[in-house]
Amino acid sequence: MSPSPPRTPNPGVSRTAPTDDTHDRRLLSGVVGQAGAVAVAVTGGAASAAQALVNGRLATGLGTPVTAALVSNGLATVLLLVIALASPAVRTSLRRVARERLPWWAYLGGVLGAASVAGTALAAPILGVALFTVVSVCGTGVGGLAADRVGLGSSGRLPVSTGRVAGAALAVVAMAVAQIGHSAAHVALAVVVFVLVLGMGRSVQAALNARLATVARNVGAASLVNATVGTTALGLAAGVLATVGALPFAGWPATWWAYLGGVLALVVTGANMIAARSIGVLRTVLAALCGQLVCGIALDALVPSEPMPTGWLLLGSALMVLAVTVSGVTAARDKQTSVGP
Repeated sequence: MSPSPPRTPNPGVSRTAPTDDTHDRRLLSGVVGQAGAVAVAVTGGAASAAQALVNGRLATGLGTPVTAALVSNGLATVLLLVIALASPAVRTSLRRVARERLPWWAYLGGVLGAASVAGTALAAPILGVALFTVVSVCGTGVGGLAADRVGLGSSGRLPVSTGRVAGAALAVVAMAVAQIGHSAAHVALAVVVFVLVLGMGRSVQAALNARLATVARNVGAASLVNATVGTTALGLAAGVLATVGALPFAGWPATWWAYLGGVLALVVTGANMIAARSIGVLRTVLAALCGQLVCGIALDALVPSEPMPTGWLLLGSALMVLAVTVSGVTAARDKQTSVGP
């Protein structure tokens, strides 16, 4: 009997079995679509508004915003570590990130997040929440344009189109209208510049997190790296403040939901990673700001201790929705003409 001829693989069939992170990879590749990605970003923004309320209550109870941010990030890191231990896909993605040997600056998303918390605690009392928000949004819009143009995010370089510029400008107008009736006097120019830089850092953070998520191909793994870096930065900052006696501790709050900031942070980070991969950094930031503003109105109306929303705030919310829409007019053309970083 003659030997059977060797079997040749069918060229039309892949010999590689699907991996556990196929869903995350497809999600990050934009299968969610433009509208879906905007919805994800809006959800992240809403979670950010809730996180601000929760962390504010935690900071009041603990004594300092730095301690509250450290506790919040620390709990998120622990939760992600538990997920990593239970999920082979997350562990595989972590090894993938380690093999890629990304440049050191690609991991700074977590540091920028920690700096945002500390910077807000420093500058907001000086400028007032209203002016701080307006200046910060100006920086965020400029930072989003710059991040998309130089290709910091995983979508590559996106042109500075008329739609993107108009969207950023409308976002600034929307926040200004929402804050009519508030003012701050005797404001130092250096603090204003600092808040502008802080807002730019928010866009850069979203871009770096999206790049990390693309390499990891798993949102859980990318979030764990981001949370670990941020918690480490906050731990070092808290250590320095404690050494000089500037970290008072008032005790642990009894309100259970005051400790949910870490879980909400995971929602915010994951939403930004997913959305920025599909629609770019600027549109992600604008959509997140829209969700943050709308959720903020709801919280103001539902939480007795918060100020009731004004007509100007409602008008600003409508303008923010318009800003998200305008910024997406040329999105499809931008992605078609984008070039690699």
